[in-house]
Amino acid sequence: MPAKTTIQYRQLKTDGLWEGIELKPMLVDVLNRRGWADNAKHRILDLDQDHSFVILNKVSDPDSWKGPVFAGQLIHLQEGADVHAVMQSLEDDTSEYLVQSLNVGDTARVLKGALYFAVVGNHVGLIEGAQVRGRTLERYLTALLQRAGELEAGQAVILNGKFMAGDGKELAESTEMVVTAKPNLGRHAAAVQGAVDEMMAREAGLASERGATVFDVLATLGWSTEAIESLRAEVPDDGWIEGFFRVFIKEKRKRKPISRATINEALRNIDPADLGLRGDGSEKNGVVKLSVQRTVTTNQSLLDPANAMEQIVNALREWAAAGKIDCRFDT
Repeated sequence: MPAKTTIQYRQLKTDGLWEGIELKPMLVDVLNRRGWADNAKHRILDLDQDHSFVILNKVSDPDSWKGPVFAGQLIHLQEGADVHAVMQSLEDDTSEYLVQSLNVGDTARVLKGALYFAVVGNHVGLIEGAQVRGRTLERYLTALLQRAGELEAGQAVILNGKFMAGDGKELAESTEMVVTAKPNLGRHAAAVQGAVDEMMAREAGLASERGATVFDVLATLGWSTEAIESLRAEVPDDGWIEGFFRVFIKEKRKRKPISRATINEALRNIDPADLGLRGDGSEKNGVVKLSVQRTVTTNQSLLDPANAMEQIVNALREWAAAGKIDCRFDT
């Protein structure tokens, strides 16, 4: 069954590297020159030194690398051969479902997740997995290129996002950003959860369940436990508390702009839905991340790698044709 995915746009940050650097030809050169193109074993990296291996697994056809595109699948494997699962049908009448440990074999490694990406010059499109995010791709490419001697210690692959105004125009230099935290619900507020979701979608983007709550943010800002508990006591059992927070820079008494470059780098690995950036063009300084939803075919519960890569390349082509990115496919 096809799955809906979000394709994000990224671009290599060239500051701190060298003039004329291009990620795609450098990757192709390293894989060919070091003999890593045809053997995935040579592309295994233990990034965290904990035997959870990250691998550039499936790659686009090497015969196509002379063209403008390189694409690949990054997988993260965790140590251990045991998988925990419920084997019963959920339609069974039972006092409890039995959780069992299934051993998949001593030589097996359990898939933690997968990420799919395509590179054209310094332009990158990617589909993140639930457990394999853009930061993992950055770390992997950094380690791979350092291992090949292309990057020195201290140099890193940073894949900046691209944030735009809610109307799709180039993001102006902004004096502030407005973010929202996930609301804290009262004790009996489950019945109004739908109303809360609607409110969040309308006013503040879709803050996800793993986002920080209003009380979390207040604690970070230095509120004492007593002050937070006092505020919590004011929330009705069937109500909730919302929080919108302004982020800006001040020098003496004047506000300084937050640059586009800072926003693109600092927020690159944060989903706007998690951060709760106010946007959609309805608020001042509203911003959205350059991304698009696409349907990708699946093989059981996994995305089909070839189709995922194809959809990413299509998205890059569409953004280029629309003038949203300065990416060329004729070189």
